[in-house]
Amino acid sequence: MTHKHVFHISHAHKKIGQDGNLPFWIAMIRASQKVLLPNKARKVLDFGCGQGKFLPVFALMDRLEFGLGVELEVGLVEEAKIHYEQKNIQYAVNERTLFKSYPEYFDAIYSQEVLYTLEDLKAHAEEMFKILKKGGFYFATMGCHIQNPLWSKRRKMIREEEQYSAYDYSLEEVAEVFFNAGFEVGLKRLPVDYFLIYHPEITQKFSNSLSDLVSTNYENKMLFSFWKPDE
Repeated sequence: MTHKHVFHISHAHKKIGQDGNLPFWIAMIRASQKVLLPNKARKVLDFGCGQGKFLPVFALMDRLEFGLGVELEVGLVEEAKIHYEQKNIQYAVNERTLFKSYPEYFDAIYSQEVLYTLEDLKAHAEEMFKILKKGGFYFATMGCHIQNPLWSKRRKMIREEEQYSAYDYSLEEVAEVFFNAGFEVGLKRLPVDYFLIYHPEITQKFSNSLSDLVSTNYENKMLFSFWKPDE
């Protein structure tokens, strides 16, 4: 592991409390450490940061030189600033001109279940390519895709209850868009090590049963690796 301290999930609970995304964040970070250069402080972008909890977890698991979390909802950004902003972790509203200040700046970009909410994947891929350093990686989880048997159920719930959009993408569509933007594209199942938490209402919304929730996350929750060539 690249961080000087041994990480345990209890450290994350102490830092950010309980969160349903935590098993996925940890899995994504650990998988990314297999390809990121070791023993190097990183400049990291959390795209779609929500309440801002990912970057503090990253800092527990790896060396964080600077982290920027961006989110469309102003209220979530303000909440993140109150609870987690510090000298090397900042948060900002994702405005159109934001990334012009960060050409070839980030070593790594992370997003957890964000790609399916974006109408213009091509523009997003091109923008992320511009702000990554040469040799940098963009890691993105995606369980909300049309090859997931439970996607139609989740899509219906999202479109009825959430303020953001839900678009129908296949894994091949996403791969092609990022490949055409200049990335080397890799894909694997997200290796989730920790327990998925049961809730009588939330579990039923996202799945048909607890068993299906576990199965779909182990079988259909994917992790993309988008690498910007270093030459």
